[in-house]
Amino acid sequence: MSTEYESRPHVKLWGVAKPPNTPSSSGFCQKLECFLRFGGISYELGETVPMKAPKGKVPFADIKHDGKTVTVADSHFIIRYLVENGLIKDPDTVADLTAVQRGESRAWQAYIEELLYSAIVRDRWYIDQNYAVTAEEIFGGMSWPVRPIVSWFFRRKVTQAIWNAGMGRHSQEEAQSLQKEAFEALEARMSGHLYFHDSKQPSCIDLTIYGFLANTLATDGNPYWADMVLKSLTLLAFTKRMTTLLFPEYELLLWRIEEASDAAG
Repeated sequence: MSTEYESRPHVKLWGVAKPPNTPSSSGFCQKLECFLRFGGISYELGETVPMKAPKGKVPFADIKHDGKTVTVADSHFIIRYLVENGLIKDPDTVADLTAVQRGESRAWQAYIEELLYSAIVRDRWYIDQNYAVTAEEIFGGMSWPVRPIVSWFFRRKVTQAIWNAGMGRHSQEEAQSLQKEAFEALEARMSGHLYFHDSKQPSCIDLTIYGFLANTLATDGNPYWADMVLKSLTLLAFTKRMTTLLFPEYELLLWRIEEASDAAG
């Protein structure tokens, strides 16, 4: 006879290694965890590498419900599966968004995930100084000589993927100009609002934006982007609000936000 704990829905989120009490080094893994935490579904984290994932990238998830376990890849489709199967509530429905607001959210999601985050990741892996920091943060716990080999391999894979996607073909100045445009647009859109659509609680786009803000502020590997955000009282207040709501254990991130807020104010 199964217990209530064994029968309730449960998600195993497979992603890159994540140190305790800090955001994931993968923006998409962090985004998905935001939805899981906000949705109140039982979940756990599993460590893997992209080469072992169904689509060759993380995250993917093993979703246990109704006596079965289903593996779904890609954060967007994982969230869609959870909502369509009634495992979590749709944040947009709870926030009572209109069809127009949902459409605007989807456009901003694509802008953030496909252009902005790609430009930020380019900075992490293409610029040597940033790469040194990124490699230390991600692979620093590995022993020699494994660490430099794995680090080199991942840099090669990531830079090739960024090149194939088109972002790697831009110059550093061009890629950073795209970051600046996105920062200015996001700051203007969020100014004067608790949440993106001025709803009483977060909607899907708020969870998405927060996931990537938390990811990019928890590393020193993307200083160009982080420096802009850390000077924005609007985005700092939003990130603090969402961190307190969803991940109060991210004490180092909250400390960094407080310090930046004092300096910006």
